[in-house]
Amino acid sequence: MKNLKDIEKLSAADLERIGADESVAVPDLQLRLPRSRAAVWGIAAGVAVLIGAGAIGLLRPPEPKDTFSDPYLAYAAVEQAFQKMGGAVAQSARTINEQANIDKITYWK
Repeated sequence: MKNLKDIEKLSAADLERIGADESVAVPDLQLRLPRSRAAVWGIAAGVAVLIGAGAIGLLRPPEPKDTFSDPYLAYAAVEQAFQKMGGAVAQSARTINEQANIDKITYWK
C-alpha cells in the first residue's frame, strides 16, 4: 500500500487494525537532548559560531572582475565616468548658484 489513493480507501477499522499491529517496527522518535548545562552551552556556542561565520561570508563584498584586457580601453572608460560625474557636479553647482541669487524676502511678503 504505497499509493496514497489505496490508503485513503481504507476504513477506520482497517486503520485501527494496522495501527495495533505490533509486528511493524516503529522507530523511537523521542528527541534526546543533552542533560548538562555545559553541553547546552557548548551547542549554543557552536550554533553562534556557525551563524557568525555565515554572516561574515554573506556580508563580504564580491571580488571585482577585471573587465578590460586593454589598459587604454580601461583608461578611456574611467575618463568617461569622470566626465559624467564632473558634468553632474557642474550642473549641481549651477543650480545652487541660481538658488542663491533668488531674493528670499520676496517669498515671505
